[in-house]
Amino acid sequence: MKTIWRLSLLALIALLPLASVHAKGKSKTHKSKPAACHQGTPFRGCAACGTASDNKHRTLNVQKNRGVAVMNPKKITVQEIRDPANNTKFTPSKKVWVTGFVASIDPGGFQETCNCKRNDLRDVHINIVADASEANDQTKYVVVEFTPRWEKKFGFDDSDYKAMRQKVEDQIKGKWVKFSGWMLYDFIHANASQSTAPSNPVCPNDGKEHTGCNWRATPWEVHPVTAFEVVNGP
Repeated sequence: MKTIWRLSLLALIALLPLASVHAKGKSKTHKSKPAACHQGTPFRGCAACGTASDNKHRTLNVQKNRGVAVMNPKKITVQEIRDPANNTKFTPSKKVWVTGFVASIDPGGFQETCNCKRNDLRDVHINIVADASEANDQTKYVVVEFTPRWEKKFGFDDSDYKAMRQKVEDQIKGKWVKFSGWMLYDFIHANASQSTAPSNPVCPNDGKEHTGCNWRATPWEVHPVTAFEVVNGP
């Protein structure tokens, strides 16, 4: 009986390394899941990171979807934002206020990942310049944006996007406006900005989307805007 027990024990010991190798083989073929999006706060069921599939775009989306108003923002000028020499001097944590002349108001990107590619969540894209004489020069445009969570806080009804954008236009287009908010480097548009792609031609200013040309001064934006007011010009 003792002999049988010893033989069984020896057989079990001999099999242990094989079991270990088998377990290691399984662990090597296991694919890890992408990190969960836990930064920021969701809005109407859309996480702050949206539906981006990589960390770089997730980080950008979280920055776009900030829901905290800036406190004690520092003054910055339109000229400073669009100066190519400042491209590496700003950070997305910078809280600013800027006064600019509202040259135009365009539709925000349609079904962007920052808005979970949803039709009912869409930014309002505002182009500001340093002087009214620059209103038709897209290479001078600095972009500031109202995001869905701030559209709601500003009292706009986004159930009809076209009507809401028209209300924004009625309030601020062709006026001097002070915008407060967060700086953001939208690298997605670096290939359409005068400061980062100066050799590009200028896009036709016809309200349509174009590629391979510049329709803005810089990838740097104030995004999101967390407060705004119409003011007297300089």
